[in-house]
Amino acid sequence: MRIRRLLQGALLTASVFSITVPPAMAAVGGGGTVHAVSHFDQSAAEISAYWTPARMAAATPVGSRDDETRAVVGPQAIPNPTHEGSKVVGALFSNNGSGDHFCTASIVYSSNHSLLLTAAHCLYSPEKHTWGSKIAFVPGYSAGHRPYGVWTVSTMTVDSRWISTNHGDPDLDFGFVRVNRLHGKNITDALGYNSLLINQGFNKRVTVIGYPGKKYASIDKPIKCLTTTFKQAKYQQGFDCNGFYNGTSGSPWIMHYSNGSGMVIGALGGYQRGGNSPSRSYSAVFDNDIKKLKDHANACTHAHCN
Repeated sequence: MRIRRLLQGALLTASVFSITVPPAMAAVGGGGTVHAVSHFDQSAAEISAYWTPARMAAATPVGSRDDETRAVVGPQAIPNPTHEGSKVVGALFSNNGSGDHFCTASIVYSSNHSLLLTAAHCLYSPEKHTWGSKIAFVPGYSAGHRPYGVWTVSTMTVDSRWISTNHGDPDLDFGFVRVNRLHGKNITDALGYNSLLINQGFNKRVTVIGYPGKKYASIDKPIKCLTTTFKQAKYQQGFDCNGFYNGTSGSPWIMHYSNGSGMVIGALGGYQRGGNSPSRSYSAVFDNDIKKLKDHANACTHAHCN
């Protein structure tokens, strides 16, 4: 749809508390105006109590991908993933008012040491005009184990142009969430992070890590695939790899992956909400729009969110 070049810098934020506050507006670097709205839900303690191991195990994956792998035309064989994960990538659990669900998210560097990257459609449904609630992040989630704890989310940030259409602009299908401290530590200090990289073009070697639903991967572990990106459209990139079923929305596309982290240039989403086949996946191109969004999410606090 590509409407974001016609509008500049409009962002929308939802914070997890219990009241709604008026929009805040502020100038952003490079021109344009930030439009921020705060939305409040439950406390961190209530979110932590809600997400029992049984609820996490019963959560269903976000997505509408076909169960069958479709034929993909290309010069090379489609690679298969391995069952490996990273402590900077995890399952992102939420409730949309009609059930518990999960996507994939990853830790990304920010000066507040507290941000995650995921797909916008994992946070806000433009069709239903609703935010997710009871958001919790479990890094390294595997076979029901929560080795690095449950990190509750305080703030969700997506571009308001994702929200302003009934189906969301696929070129803006990315978002950030800010997590609360756990045991007195910020998440990047405790576990590490990927760094956001923009304007990288296409044909890049990336490692992609995601969480397919148990229906598709019965061992209930993350998958990892080394593959190469391609150009799908001017503001969309893709990759081919088997096994990226529902639940992998938000999976980070990581360049220079080493020792569990690297430079992230994509998040599974965008065109077809990330793809209608588990063998071909998409992401919005990361450029100045996502940098502005991240800068806004980084500066946003409960007391001050410009």
